[in-house]
Amino acid sequence: MRLEPGDIFACYGPDWISRAISLQTSSPFGPRRLRWAPCHVAIALDVSGELLWCESTALCGHPCYLTGTHVRGCQAHEAYYRINDYRQAGGRVDVYRLTGINSLSGTEARLLGDVFRRHFIAKRVAYDFAGAAISGTRVWKWLPFVPANVLDTLFCSELIAALLMRVGRVRRCNPTVYSPGKLMRELVQT
Repeated sequence: MRLEPGDIFACYGPDWISRAISLQTSSPFGPRRLRWAPCHVAIALDVSGELLWCESTALCGHPCYLTGTHVRGCQAHEAYYRINDYRQAGGRVDVYRLTGINSLSGTEARLLGDVFRRHFIAKRVAYDFAGAAISGTRVWKWLPFVPANVLDTLFCSELIAALLMRVGRVRRCNPTVYSPGKLMRELVQT
């Protein structure tokens, strides 16, 4: 499959942590393919002329393509390597494409790649362990408050939601409220 800027990677890992995340963020009322939620999400972005798998994670064994270092947080990789990581471990990666009127224009694709590089890679934004743990709980949506997000630490779906909010593909709100499952369900339903 030929990737395009804005393609979303929905990842399903075989280990118990991945399955726990999927279970906690799944919904029997979502689109059929997403009733069992992904444990991780990433996005394809054109960063300085390279189409890369961009994500926020603490569980990648590859150095970031853009910095050449191992990081826990925002990073970029060649998509082939990350897809292969999931497949070799016994998991899978589904690719979702923004369609029709929602696809990114060339200007939007360049903007998102630039925002990712300048605001998340250059500033070395770390992985948000606490936000990831809280966003996956069922109690989260019933709390009267959601901690303000200043985008200085991010978990996977929070990063993707923040980027897609920048170009109007996800409703403007606090990106902290998005678990991988919730983000994917909202994107597919809209």
